[in-house]
Amino acid sequence: MSHPLYVAIVWHMHQPWYRHLETGEFSLPWVRLHATKDYLHMAELVRAYPEVHVTFNLVPSLVEQLLMYAAGEAEDRCQALSRQEHWTPDEQRFLLSFFFHINWHRVIQRYPPYWRLLNLRQAAPDMPAYFSEQYYRDLAAWFNLAWIDPNWLERDVELASLVAKGSGYSTQDIARILAKQQEIIARVLPAYQELAARGQVEISVSPYYHPILPLLIDTSTAQRASPGLPLPAPAFVHPEDAEEQIRRAVEYHQRLFGAPPQGMWPSEGAVCPEMVPMLVRWGFRWFASDEAILARSLGVSIDRDEHGNVTRPQVLYQPYRADRSAGAPAVIFRDRELSDRIGFVYQHMKAEDAVNDLMLRLYMIRDKVLHLEQPFLVSIILDGENAWEEYEHNGDPFLRRLYERLSREREYICPVTVSEYLERFGVRESLPQLATGSWIGGNLETWIGEPAQNTAWVYLKRARDDLAAWQKAHPEAPPALLERAWQAIYIAEGSDWFWWYYSRNNPAGENLFDLTFREHLRTLYRTLDMPVPAWLDVPITVEPARLQRVRLPQGTVRPALTAAPQAGDGWRNAGYLDLSPAGGSMQRGSAALKGLYVGGDGNELFLRLEGSDDLAGREVSIYLTRLEAGAASIPQALPRHTPPAADWIAAHWEIRLQGDRAELFRPDEQGTGWVPAGTLPRAAASKGVWEFALPYAGLGCRPGDMLEVRVVVYHGEAPAETGALRFPLPSPAQEPASQGSAPAL
Repeated sequence: MSHPLYVAIVWHMHQPWYRHLETGEFSLPWVRLHATKDYLHMAELVRAYPEVHVTFNLVPSLVEQLLMYAAGEAEDRCQALSRQEHWTPDEQRFLLSFFFHINWHRVIQRYPPYWRLLNLRQAAPDMPAYFSEQYYRDLAAWFNLAWIDPNWLERDVELASLVAKGSGYSTQDIARILAKQQEIIARVLPAYQELAARGQVEISVSPYYHPILPLLIDTSTAQRASPGLPLPAPAFVHPEDAEEQIRRAVEYHQRLFGAPPQGMWPSEGAVCPEMVPMLVRWGFRWFASDEAILARSLGVSIDRDEHGNVTRPQVLYQPYRADRSAGAPAVIFRDRELSDRIGFVYQHMKAEDAVNDLMLRLYMIRDKVLHLEQPFLVSIILDGENAWEEYEHNGDPFLRRLYERLSREREYICPVTVSEYLERFGVRESLPQLATGSWIGGNLETWIGEPAQNTAWVYLKRARDDLAAWQKAHPEAPPALLERAWQAIYIAEGSDWFWWYYSRNNPAGENLFDLTFREHLRTLYRTLDMPVPAWLDVPITVEPARLQRVRLPQGTVRPALTAAPQAGDGWRNAGYLDLSPAGGSMQRGSAALKGLYVGGDGNELFLRLEGSDDLAGREVSIYLTRLEAGAASIPQALPRHTPPAADWIAAHWEIRLQGDRAELFRPDEQGTGWVPAGTLPRAAASKGVWEFALPYAGLGCRPGDMLEVRVVVYHGEAPAETGALRFPLPSPAQEPASQGSAPAL
């Protein structure tokens, strides 16, 4: 009997706890803004395609905050500032800094009045007094409008009129925008309840405040995937907290949806064998993690061909019992390639091309397993809220085309909820033992191991120990008081605080997540009427990564081209661009690129590209643009082998890394394609490193010319990773320059 290929799409919806337990103020606006732009939008899209069944993972602490906004019981700082008629200089600085926090190209540029406000800010970024109060009022209006689903902006008469107004907004206009946001938020939970009630979606959960369960159980579990990782001392060992976070999630979900959840996406896909009995006790039928965890659990590798397709699909594309014990839940493992393509790659492609690519990959999987005559399940699991501002029209064209294809082609590619698949087909195999790790790199290093992260764990343990000692000394303490004190601890156990203490995720400027984390712990002490420890008044500072993410050349370089594992002294004055997975709220599970060094000696340009694996096995191109020639930059989303535009002819070159050679290409005379321009004679390659030199003259360049170097890793025809650095070509014997920075594009 042949089966369709079953596909379980799991959209994970999560925000940390922003509400101050004492004042009720929300420190950041992301629950409200993602509700108005993404949460309802995702539900409405699925509702329009009844044949498409998906799973939404709703973190309980997010849902609780959503209900506060829907009831008018929540207000964040951005809301409060938006309502004001006048602003202090510090408030104006905050508005200028924060109220452009949305994708500039995809969103702000779509609305010319908002784009004009941004250009004015760019012209005088540190001069808040330069702008009128009407400027700030218009900025508040547009920030809140831009964070509403564009479909609502187009079809809602009141919102469409506010968009059309463009400028000259009044405080009454802003009040109307905020009221419309509340109306949208009030529809979010009912939409998911309706979809769940009719069986089109499954609602799974994460532990209540989104903690990393293995680290609550015992912080030393981090060394299983990362031997030698520095850990906080003493260890944080509280499996009872892990179980409490699970208990609260189950009971809250049951109140909202009328039944306990069947499935769980453990926060960040972080798992360990010690959590399995807890899931059994609380009735979970399944949970999910990443393919890296499957590989380590089975002691195999998940190998892929040159196009990113799994070579042994029968290993990855099925659920497993978490262990061999009776009643062990099933565990599914996300396909990292397919999940990351939606999260990071398809935003650079036309919607139709992106959907064609995804469906082709699913059909290729089906063709490989069809002869086995067993049902297989592909798990695509990713963030359901943060990717869409990078897409055209908030992801609408891509998602609608995807759901249309899945609806039409269910006979071959069948979208199901996880529980639907398990109910029908069950589980065929068991894991010998579940490995410990997460979806990011298969380890826990994003939340522990660096000085700032470990300091936060020490602070958390101190505060928890103080609470436990106080409770023991006060056996008659009121339950309501103890509940609020323990809530502060459980909130502080959330993953997000530790995420933002990681050097690769550290936000620029003041770390508001650090402020919020320490304030949650301060709340504990004030709740117990205890003195707040002085150490909670000291910010936890994040050490910078090994190098600045972006650095301009500091002088001339004349490196020997050896492709050594570490850049030697010859690269000391080189410019540098960190190409490793960027921080922020979106992150890849793995990446090919680490860093790019650039420099020159007045006669030759030197480049060193470092990767996390063998670059010779990847499709990598390096584009060089002489900006003085008047040409535009190579587009960030340049598809592979795209014919160059006519004005590229004099200004652009491409280096293709092919096997152990570096081939130089340039546009042909008609500007319709790339033609070979020779092999680079001065090049060196080793596992994960390429170094090469190009003469200035051969590129038509002179010292002082502004050059852009863009690196692109391709998956098939689409760019999967990219980064660029602009810098002036060094002159002969140039002295080291003062420290500078350049934009990473």
